[in-house]
Amino acid sequence: MAKSLDKVLQPDGSYKWEEVEHITEAQQIVAACPAPELVEEPVKKEALVTQKETIADFEAMTKSQLETYGRTIGLELDKRHNKAELIAEIQKFTSAN
Repeated sequence: MAKSLDKVLQPDGSYKWEEVEHITEAQQIVAACPAPELVEEPVKKEALVTQKETIADFEAMTKSQLETYGRTIGLELDKRHNKAELIAEIQKFTSAN
């Protein structure tokens, strides 16, 4: 690549004319911000627990929490029903699967 004449800042604060390699803006960005290295962490066996293996305490949950839980297992619940009916629907759905 062709060199160009440019003022370069010196350690003492003065400038000096030097011949420098021309660097495009994209090259400057790449040089200033290298991509982070990919670090693969080992998968923990505890993280592999599926949703069906967990036992939810439905009586301690609110109606909103029951509705959210139902969505995670693929069941759409209507919060207009009472809590006992929502729990019954979840239990019926989980026993069928």
